[in-house]
Amino acid sequence: MTDPDTNKITLRSDTDNYYYYLNMITENVRNGYDDIVLKYCELSLPLIPLLIEQNKKDFGEFDINTIPAIELGAKLWSYQENLEKIKEIEVLIDTHPELEPWRIHLERAYERLNSLKE
Repeated sequence: MTDPDTNKITLRSDTDNYYYYLNMITENVRNGYDDIVLKYCELSLPLIPLLIEQNKKDFGEFDINTIPAIELGAKLWSYQENLEKIKEIEVLIDTHPELEPWRIHLERAYERLNSLKE
């Protein structure tokens, strides 16, 4: 990324990376590339706590309506029967109360996992 004031290349912040990955998820969903979507979901998950903190710092609250890394990740990983990734999402939701609205996606993922085993 180039600083417009100095024309020097700067490193992207973690929140910049999160939004870059979000754009990549969106673009690849449109193109139907589930494997690439999951790649960017996986890269996004560890950045979500930083996103929460940055939003609270900048805006006084965490007011995000959609987190595709959780929503799509939980869905696609459950169809792949990737319990490890579903548990990673569960830990994230359990340790960050701000993510409680996304628990429904986790519950649906577990339901899908259970139905695939039947």
